[in-house]
Amino acid sequence: MEALTDKQLEEIQNHFKFFDRDNNGRIDLEEFAELLAVLSPDSNPEQAKEGFSLIDTNGSGYIEFDEFLSWWKTCWWEY
Repeated sequence: MEALTDKQLEEIQNHFKFFDRDNNGRIDLEEFAELLAVLSPDSNPEQAKEGFSLIDTNGSGYIEFDEFLSWWKTCWWEY
């Protein structure tokens, strides 16, 4: 995969910050469900839970920016 430009990275950070509604630097399940509803309006709560657990690779119960970035770079459009 190609390296991201500074502009691309900034855009991804802006997307992350937009869905990090409480501005704590992480996306919780509720925030992810909102994100998924935007990307895939026909999604359901079970799909949100499943997607969240796949992205939360360290099992912290939150999606940190590095996990979000990894997901965004590889497969966000699959949702």
